[in-house]
Amino acid sequence: MVKEFFGTGDSAIRPDKPMTDRDVVIVLTEHPTEKKCLCVNNKKFGWIDFVMGGIEQGETAVEAAKREVLEETGYDDFESVEELPEIFYDNFFAAHKDVNRHITCHMVHGKLKSLSQVERDEKEKEIADVLWIDNEELPEKLSTEAHRYVLERVLGQSK
Repeated sequence: MVKEFFGTGDSAIRPDKPMTDRDVVIVLTEHPTEKKCLCVNNKKFGWIDFVMGGIEQGETAVEAAKREVLEETGYDDFESVEELPEIFYDNFFAAHKDVNRHITCHMVHGKLKSLSQVERDEKEKEIADVLWIDNEELPEKLSTEAHRYVLERVLGQSK
């Protein structure tokens, strides 16, 4: 059975907005030496979640994971540990795009080989701050149920 999530509150589906479909990757990235995971804090909405982004045409989930980690955080020494074989769905109002989203979520577990980092694009800096969060704190810090599900599936941690 495939897991499916539905937004609540401000993220609930809005009947007056169009529904868009997208394949995305959610990337749980571990610190190279500490028990921490890489997260981003959306400045406009205050969401704290793992790196996440669209999978482009012809791109694998692992390729998208590496690209998204680089784009959103500047870390350029990402290595994939595994792509989880399961997918899940999330349905919500994406306030930052002003549309409803039905997304097919692919999960990639990665680790940084080092803390090598390049300068992020100014647009990315305006969107979100980069955070390292201790693994024990993640269940309480992550903003969305879908990202807590990724944490549970990858590291076996739950709220």
